[in-house]
Order: sequence, then structure tokens, then C-alpha cells
Amino acid sequence: MTTIEHLSNEIFYEIFEYFDAYVIFNGFSNLNERFQLLLNSSLTRLKLDDNYAQSKELFLNNYEELLHNHHHQALSIHSFDENTTKIISTIKSNLSLFQSLQSLILYSIKSGILSSLIHQLSSLPNFYSLTIDLCTEEQDHTNIYQPIFNLAKLKYLKYRTCDNEDIDIVISLPIATTDQQKTSIEYFIMDHGCSIKDLFTLLSYTPNVRYLKFLNLIDINDLNTIEPIKLINLTKLSMEISEMTFDEFEILIKKIRFNLKILSLDIRHEDMSYLNAKRWEDFLHENLLQLEKLYFKKTVYFSDDYETPMYLGEQNEFNSIFWLERRWIFKVENDSGHLIYSIQPYKRNWYEYGSESNQLLKSVEFEIVDVSPEHWVESIHISDHIYHALTITQIYHLRISTTISLENLYKILLLLPDIETLSLFRLLFTNSTSITDEELQLLCLLFRENHFQKLSFSDVYQVADVHFLMLICFHVNHLHLHCKDYNHVESFVGLILSHVRSRTDSKLRLLSFTILKFANDMIEFLTKISKENKLLNDFIIEQINSDVYIKWT
Repeated sequence: MTTIEHLSNEIFYEIFEYFDAYVIFNGFSNLNERFQLLLNSSLTRLKLDDNYAQSKELFLNNYEELLHNHHHQALSIHSFDENTTKIISTIKSNLSLFQSLQSLILYSIKSGILSSLIHQLSSLPNFYSLTIDLCTEEQDHTNIYQPIFNLAKLKYLKYRTCDNEDIDIVISLPIATTDQQKTSIEYFIMDHGCSIKDLFTLLSYTPNVRYLKFLNLIDINDLNTIEPIKLINLTKLSMEISEMTFDEFEILIKKIRFNLKILSLDIRHEDMSYLNAKRWEDFLHENLLQLEKLYFKKTVYFSDDYETPMYLGEQNEFNSIFWLERRWIFKVENDSGHLIYSIQPYKRNWYEYGSESNQLLKSVEFEIVDVSPEHWVESIHISDHIYHALTITQIYHLRISTTISLENLYKILLLLPDIETLSLFRLLFTNSTSITDEELQLLCLLFRENHFQKLSFSDVYQVADVHFLMLICFHVNHLHLHCKDYNHVESFVGLILSHVRSRTDSKLRLLSFTILKFANDMIEFLTKISKENKLLNDFIIEQINSDVYIKWT
């Protein structure tokens, strides 16, 4: 095979599936007769998506021809911003000709244009997915939801309103009571606020729903008057909670009969009961015993004119057997002046190599994204975030995902005496080529007063970082580095292991790497350079996912 034209038609059909229609026609439409026939073939299915920069440049030159002459090939139409009106006005008069159309994603669409379009979608035999981003100041969306629920084959619905956090919509529909009123929707995403009553009304039309997501609910006082609903196919539920206390959340869940497997919660309410692990245990045992995965996020806000509530329960309650058996891990993170407490399924970490089976008992990590929250909230400092976190849990792993000075690192570590592993993104040194005497004194204090034995460093980019790594070898037994490629790895292996071999007082016995461009011969490569350069005698090299470990005695 010498040219692209020797490829079979079948291969081109597969290639076209990976590209947007605007790009395909711009690249192939004027080449020769064969490609013209390929582009016109009913086997070439077209995805029109103007969300990419390249597609947007090509959009105005191609969209009319594509929509008029290739409507029978269109699988999906995704349109954003100012292009949406052009798309709708072009396809609306001939929508019945789009017999292969399966999916529409329409952003920044006006309600008047949308209403007339939805009525016509019922004539398309293969249409099953609708995503709309509606721009309107109207609160009543009955005239939109009603025709959507008449789309007999619709499986996926994502309904978003512009400024969705500011507008709580109203749906004046009756409860669906007959099979004719009930839809085939299986994936229902409501990116808008509404009342608890309207939520249950909408759910009465979607008894087959498998995945459900909704935002903030209002008029929670009506909760006790709502009739329970059966959604036996619902296995995944995602909620954003701003107005609902834990008491009200419990009532809501008990109103829905389902077989939930995955629960995702984004909690912004100030009720600190959401951080009561024992209460969660009792609630889940009683109502969601079949739950397999829990994704939980509770944001605690800090403000100059707001007294942040504290947790008054027992410490370390998320380390009980209940949570450990399910391998649901508690984590703390600070960002933009606030704290985020989360629970998520266990994922293996670099520092767990060779660890004991009870490692989950000490799995709590604090990730510091913002070392200086006072930039956001003048009266709040990083110590306030740490003290708040320590009322809930002990911290065993510290990850700092931003640049930090040695002085600030030292101050933070003084507040976290239980730290066993430290992960750094980038250190700020006074001089990029060396470590000053003052910084050396800080490092001595840091290692004298802290007991972490494992350290990860992500961004080694200056000479001072290399000096830091050489010092680290005398104080930790596991050093983990992030590398770009083989050359990066080879440099570090040679430098660090030569240094370790030349000193008898080095504690380092485990060196590991996360490598972006990983190849199957990495272990062979490292074994070869270790032996050729006589860096180690008795050692083992092991790969786990994208990490490689070198261990010696």
C-alpha cells in the first residue's frame, strides 16, 4: 500500500466515524469522484458538531449544503451558541427527511423555536436522544415538557435552562396515571431547579428511568404530602442539595422505591449532620443496603461575614468497619477559600506498594489546592481549614497541588502530626540553582519534627529541586517521582541510585515513578541500566498500572 486511495471503502467509513461532518467534507469533498461517491453514500453516517474551533470555522461554509443534500445521512446534530438558530431554521421545514437522525444537542435555544421543533421530532423513527439548553425567562415550562413526553422512542433527555441556578421552573402537568402517558425515557438529567411536587410529577412520566439527576429542590415543606413513587429500574441517582437538610433528604429517599446501585451527592447545605458517619451507616443499612458505590461531596463555606458551622460529633467515624468493608474512602480538600469533604470508592495510591492489608484504616488524605485562602476570604487562613478538618478526622496523607514555600510547608506539617506520606507539586526556593542556609535550616526542622517516610514530587524543573531530592534520600524510605519519558526516568535512576550507593546513611529503599508514556519494556530497560551502571546489586523491579517500583535492600 503506497497511497491513501488504496484503502478500502470500509476503512474510510470507519475513519469518518471519528470526525465531524464539517471536517470530513472540507477535507474530502473536492478530491476525486471516488471520494465524492463515498461522501454521498448512505453508509457514511454524519455527525454535525460545531462545538470545536475548527468546526466553527467551517460551519458557515458547509452547514446549508450538508443539511439540504445529506439529511438522510445525519446521525446527530450538535449546535452551540449563535449557530443553533441557523441550524433550526434550516432543518425545521424538512425535518421529516432526517430519517437517520438519532440525537440532537441544542444550546442557547429560544423556547418559541424549540416548541415547534419538538412536535416534529415525533415523526423521526430513530430519534432517541435530546439535550437542550433553553434560554428563557419564563418560569412555566409545561409547553416544553409536554411535547417531549410525547416522543415515543426517546431514551435520553437532558434539560438545562440558562442560568439554571437562578431560575426554578414550574411544570403544570397532571400526574401520569395511564400507560399511554408514560415515556420510554431511561436517562433523565434535569439541570434546573424545581419544586419537590413538580419533580415527582415529572417522574410519574418516566417509570423506566435508569439514571436520574436533578438540581436544587424548593418548597421542601410539601415533602410530607407527596405520594411515594416506584422506579424499579432506577440504579443511579445524582443530586445537588442546597435547600434540603439531612432530615428532609432521608424523607425524600424513602419516598422513592428503587434498587439503587450508585448514589452521587453534591451537598451545599450548611447542615453538618451530613458529616455524621454513624447516621449515614444507619440510613444506608435501612434504605440502601444494595448500594455499591457512593460519591459524596459536602462543601463547607468560609466567609468574613459568616460563622462557619463546626462538626460536633466524634472524630474518625468514617473509619469504621462499615466504610472499610465497602472501601469507601473519606477525603478532605480545600479550594477557593472553602473546604470540601468527600467520600469516593477506593483507588490505589502510589504509597501503598507493599503496605499491610489494614492500610485503609489510615487512608484519609487532605489535598491543599489553595495554600492561601486569605486571598479569597480575608479573615481565613490555612490553619482554619486544617483545624476544621481535624474535628472530623485525623489526616494521614497530605497532598499539596500547588506551589509552596518551605516555610509554609513547615507550618502546615506542624499542624498535622499524623502525616505518613507527603505529595508535593512544586517547591518555591529563593534561588533556582541552590538551597540557601535558611532553607536548609527549615528542612532540618521539617525532618526532625515530622515522621513521614514517603514522599512524592511531581514537578522537578530546577537545580534546587535536585538538591532537595538528594537530601530527601537521608530521611524517607520511599521516593516517588513523575516522569515524562524514558530519558527522564533514566536521568533520575542514575542520579538518585548513584547517590544512594555512595552513602551508607541513606534511608531510601524504594524508588518509584509514574510515567506518562509507558511502554511494555520499561522493566527490562530499568534492569539493564541498573546492571550496566552497577547501581544496585540485590533489587527487584515491578510494574503496577502506570507506576514502576525499584526496591532494594
